[in-house]
Amino acid sequence: MGKAIIKKTPKGQLPLFSTDRENDNACVPDREEAEFWRTIELIIDDFPNVNEDALPGIKWGHFTQLYTPAFWKLQYKLSECASQETSHKLASNIIEEIIMCILGGYGIPSEMGIIAFDRLKERGIISTKANFQDILDALSSPFEFEGGKKVSYRFYNQKSKYIHRFLCRNDLDCIPEFNDILLRNWLLSVDGIGLKTASWVTRNWLHSNNVAILDIHILRAGKLTGFFESDILSDYLKLEKQYLEFCKAIDVQAANMDAIIWNFMKKNTKLALKTLYP
Repeated sequence: MGKAIIKKTPKGQLPLFSTDRENDNACVPDREEAEFWRTIELIIDDFPNVNEDALPGIKWGHFTQLYTPAFWKLQYKLSECASQETSHKLASNIIEEIIMCILGGYGIPSEMGIIAFDRLKERGIISTKANFQDILDALSSPFEFEGGKKVSYRFYNQKSKYIHRFLCRNDLDCIPEFNDILLRNWLLSVDGIGLKTASWVTRNWLHSNNVAILDIHILRAGKLTGFFESDILSDYLKLEKQYLEFCKAIDVQAANMDAIIWNFMKKNTKLALKTLYP
């Protein structure tokens, strides 16, 4: 395990109340803020002592200190994603889920993957009778976002080949979509899908707590918290095991914690990079 990176400045902490004393009422919380902190107090009441180990060498830390186990546990408790009923599915069937995830991944923003998938679906291309040229035409044409901005989809030729080959497989009726380990192993036989994408589909489709989607945001979080030695992806299955052990240690569902960490780290990329590389 790595060593958690702790900032000594208060910048990484959540202020309880405003410290602006120009207004006599500045330090008096309003009703909503007071209710929020009452909720926080109820949650953290069961948290271990800040100096207790969550994992060997990794202290629980304070919930206001960014990237500590206590911080992540609080984010989990406050998130709508923490519910057992939370669904991470992106599509209505396993075929579409796989294509959605093929379209995403390395170098492609999540928003770009979604809009590319929507175009394929709107054109009726997601079919075993799909024509390669139709897929290529759909992905190679620029996409227009709000404000009229036009953006090209990266790797359109390569991804078109992957999707066409996938749709032409003769075993699509035999996908083991009800067992997480069997599903991930099957997905690894699909051109263009490695452990990360296979784990992404599996987590999404089966709400699996036995796999992890180790993208750059999770790797950075793991380095900052201390359950990864580095933010560089080396041995996927070894790192996956370490992530799952961390989730078990702080008593959270791995499938949901992944989404919570990913969202936080994506929104705060500059802060994470500044902390990792001051």
